[in-house]
Amino acid sequence: MTTAVRTLPAPLHSLPLVPLVACSAAALGVLVGFDERFAVGGLGAVALAACCFLRPAVGLLLWLPAVFVAASAAGGALLRAGFVLCVGAWAAEAIRRRSIMDERLREFRWLIALVIAMYLWFGATMLWAAEPAATLREYRWWPIPLTVFGLVLIRITSIRRLLLLVTTFVAAATLAATTGMIALRSTASATADPLNSVDNRVSGAAGDPNMLCAGLVAAAILAFGLACTVRSARVRSMIALAILVLAAAAAGTASRMVVISSGVALLAALVIFRHVIGRVLAAALCVVAPAALWFWSFPPAWQRMVVSSDGGSGREDLWRAALHLALENPILGLGLENFQVHKPAVALQIGQVQNASAVAEKPLVAHNTYLQLWVDSGVIGLALFLTIVVFCIWCSLRAARLLASAGRRDLAALSRSVAVAVISMLGSALFLTIARDFRLWLLLAMGPILLSLARAETPWRHEHRAETTPIAGKCPQP
Repeated sequence: MTTAVRTLPAPLHSLPLVPLVACSAAALGVLVGFDERFAVGGLGAVALAACCFLRPAVGLLLWLPAVFVAASAAGGALLRAGFVLCVGAWAAEAIRRRSIMDERLREFRWLIALVIAMYLWFGATMLWAAEPAATLREYRWWPIPLTVFGLVLIRITSIRRLLLLVTTFVAAATLAATTGMIALRSTASATADPLNSVDNRVSGAAGDPNMLCAGLVAAAILAFGLACTVRSARVRSMIALAILVLAAAAAGTASRMVVISSGVALLAALVIFRHVIGRVLAAALCVVAPAALWFWSFPPAWQRMVVSSDGGSGREDLWRAALHLALENPILGLGLENFQVHKPAVALQIGQVQNASAVAEKPLVAHNTYLQLWVDSGVIGLALFLTIVVFCIWCSLRAARLLASAGRRDLAALSRSVAVAVISMLGSALFLTIARDFRLWLLLAMGPILLSLARAETPWRHEHRAETTPIAGKCPQP
């Protein structure tokens, strides 16, 4: 009688685990004596590292919530450390299971080629930038979201993992919204200026109410799509509660983007979900109700939404400056991060401004993703970015059609929700510079993944695999 022996995964099979655990425990003990915060951080890093190398996909999902809390010190440290661990785990996995990685890379080769071309073009702008050092500072941050985009494309290879990714996105956004509303109690002030102060606005660990708002709206849309894929009444109740929290927190940010991004998303949903318009309107009412309750409870938030005499906090002046500079250098652009370098020189050429310091003194971005990319990287950089975005949206919509024809209407609804969530982020991009926002690239990655999974459900893919996959245990004849 033989007994099955359960072994560890290959990368960790040969490691001396007992000495490793003993050394880790000793190190954590020393950290506890030095500072408990370092001990907690060290313990979290060890746990994340174990997940990344034992279960790379699980480690990636555990790390993704850091994108919602990157503004805090702990969140930023987790973002950087987790990125290094995820990339290291992916490299080890690529060496051990090269055939699977090669298959995924071949499937997404054109999309990956577009992403690489965009990144190389951004680097090329350093050649004619007035301040190459500024371009380099911005350029060095781009590999992180693009690598996360690639990691998600390669690691999310099943419907179960995709649903876990969507769940993680929604849960992380809900956690950020909840902590932001709790933290508002300690900062709320009856005497704060509702137009300029953030004391009465939900921001949380995201650092900026406007940035938080963009993610919350997209997460609420994803939550509706996720609810279509589950049958448990308890799980649906939890998703409904998350939607209420996300809607209330989005209103609590007192960002005018709530109206813009939500309005753009609603119009897109009415077109994409045109066969169930009644459900779309009902979902919209479910979001409006908690938002209205928040505005009724916190009048300063509503006052900021309806008053527009501040010129968008200088945005209108920045847009005019960006447009002026973009028209002067429409093809090649000024170089990454060089809008901030050139805009003081045009402060007197764009006419009367409402906020002179925003243009001439403060190193502010354009607060518009499309203008920022145009002025910094020219039409070429903007076109490459928009091509990637449009292609990913097309993938989501194409996946929805394939899944619906295969009888998977639940996943088809999720695919359409992903497309609407991306469009909501694109609406937010009219008021924010979020070209390298992690959340945007995570949403973009979901489209190609859904299309890949949808094609796996079609008869053609099954027949193609049956013809090309050799029988297990047999080698092809020469």
